[in-house]
Amino acid sequence: MDKFSKTCSVLHFLLISCLFGSPSQAQNSCSGYTFSDSKYSYTTCQQLPVLNSFLHWNYHQSNHTIDIAYRHTGATPSSWIVWALNPARWGLSMIGAQSLVAFVNSTTASIHPYTSPISDYDTTLQPGPLSFPVPSIAAEFTTDNQMIIYATVQLPAGRTSFTHVRQNGVVSGNIPQRHRTTGDNMRSSATIDFATGTTSNTGAAGTGGSRRRNRNVHGVLNVVSWGILMPVGAMAARYLKLFKSANPSWFYIHVACQSSAYIVRRVWLGNRH
Repeated sequence: MDKFSKTCSVLHFLLISCLFGSPSQAQNSCSGYTFSDSKYSYTTCQQLPVLNSFLHWNYHQSNHTIDIAYRHTGATPSSWIVWALNPARWGLSMIGAQSLVAFVNSTTASIHPYTSPISDYDTTLQPGPLSFPVPSIAAEFTTDNQMIIYATVQLPAGRTSFTHVRQNGVVSGNIPQRHRTTGDNMRSSATIDFATGTTSNTGAAGTGGSRRRNRNVHGVLNVVSWGILMPVGAMAARYLKLFKSANPSWFYIHVACQSSAYIVRRVWLGNRH
């Protein structure tokens, strides 16, 4: 293979890597995460769609408990975070949510994890017992600005699927202030089945967030297919074949780009609904 052919092959490899390598890398940010303490190890992980958050868990069928780690990235020492189960209600509702809370105490400079049942929208997340046992709870504020809640939760009997809610806000005077009532904070609810690992959005706001993400993906795939791959393939057939040193590399580049564009277009069409 001549030098030109080798260069074309490398460029094609880089193009394919850029197009199809990113999703797996993003996935590894969840499943490949390593916690600071080796005792925290989880078999299942979900990268949650909003609020820069991840949920890791183990489900123990023998005693119907879960070990969870809720990670919120981009936190600050003045942030509070919440992860909650709402056994009584479905949809986007904080009322009745049984919450795990964490924030950095400004007096002691240590992170403070605790439980808080939510009975109204004006809650300041006061400590209190939940409707189900929480045998252990801990938290960590990492050097890369992640706030993590670790807990063991005794799930309510008879089911493994629940509405779970996550929220974040700011702390003032060691009192959590009300979270935002717009944007992603209103799309932070979903159903989760701890036994099967399946999740789905709940509520109209959650559905809107899912549709918005689908439109974004749709637009990106459209640009990649029609705006990049198709023109590159056409230019390879039109111009590179004029050079003898490009034979037969121009043909392979043309076929690779056109076929990749077709594949991306099929994914794009499947993402329209």
